[in-house]
Amino acid sequence: MPFPGGLWWLLCCRQGFTLLRRDYGEAGQGAADEEDAEESFELRSDGSQGPVLQVNLTQPSRASSSSERSFTISEEMCSLIPEKKCQQVQDEPDPIVKGWLQREVRGRKAPWWRPRKYWFVLTQDSLDCYSGSEVGAQRLGSLVLTSLCSVLWPDKQTYKETGYWAVTVFGRKHCYRLYTEHLNEAVRWVCALQKVILSQAPVQTPTQLFMTDLEENHSSPEILDQIYHNNPILRYTAGPIYAPLLPFPYGVGENAAISGRGYAALRDEAVKLFHSLQQLEGVREPAVLMQGVLQTCHDLPPLVDEIYCQLVKQTTEPPAPGTPADLRYWQLLACMSCTFLPSPSVQCYLQLHLQREPLPWLRDGPIRTFHQGGSGEDQGEAGVRALIG
Repeated sequence: MPFPGGLWWLLCCRQGFTLLRRDYGEAGQGAADEEDAEESFELRSDGSQGPVLQVNLTQPSRASSSSERSFTISEEMCSLIPEKKCQQVQDEPDPIVKGWLQREVRGRKAPWWRPRKYWFVLTQDSLDCYSGSEVGAQRLGSLVLTSLCSVLWPDKQTYKETGYWAVTVFGRKHCYRLYTEHLNEAVRWVCALQKVILSQAPVQTPTQLFMTDLEENHSSPEILDQIYHNNPILRYTAGPIYAPLLPFPYGVGENAAISGRGYAALRDEAVKLFHSLQQLEGVREPAVLMQGVLQTCHDLPPLVDEIYCQLVKQTTEPPAPGTPADLRYWQLLACMSCTFLPSPSVQCYLQLHLQREPLPWLRDGPIRTFHQGGSGEDQGEAGVRALIG
């Protein structure tokens, strides 16, 4: 049934007065249904947001001001998304060297075809890579520099092949291969990197720390037994090792000169030698393996101390003392003692190990010199072959 004409006229007048009161700010007092209609109309409108703000201001306010709340929110946002627009520029330490260098692109056989320049900054403890030289540029990577890092000098062969002088920096997990067109710039970076690396505190492995503890408590057998019992790294293991017992530089480093003879980095060679020692337990003719270990120590003198530590480890509390597999470790240790001289710290470690072992046959032979505090002497190839059998 259609509405009467008078009712339509009344509804139109009511809506018109409502619009006039909203536009001219007249405060009118009506019924509760009129206020609800006005509020719903303002929320649906697409005009200015003045009325919306007016409604929000009527909500209960906290004691803190709006400026304090906005400051807190901005701080929280910066802590949650530090890499976004809220990232704050922090002052870097005084750089030692900084400049543009071209970095090798992964996955390319010839990175010099499309060189990519980055801004590098060398500080007292890291080599940082940035997207640009401007303040607030994004840091793309960082190579932490320790005493085990190494640097390769630029070589002419790379320059002839690529037209760039290469500077290679080896870290624990990453390797930066950098290129520049000028030799003096490459030399400047290499010298600065080596200076920073040499200034770092020496890195000590757990084995070195335990060697110090053993030397300090050598007069207390109870403490020594407790140290060996609580630290499996000092005892025999049937599984492989994934890192050398002593610290070695990352990358090829000084070993680059003999890399052409088939040797890898010192850290990798140390792990390989431990695998060779474990093979002594099962082979019928251990002479070939022993000669290979001695040859490696002759070619790579820094590995001599590592082999001594590995042999001491494998002869400490073995599962079957005195068996042929165990005696082969002692035979190789005898060959080492009459061929290579360990460092003073490793020699003390070896002497303490021999004092704890009750094997009667250790009282005589080449190892006797270490047991009495002397040093090994080279007895020649015939003496080594006699020890190997």
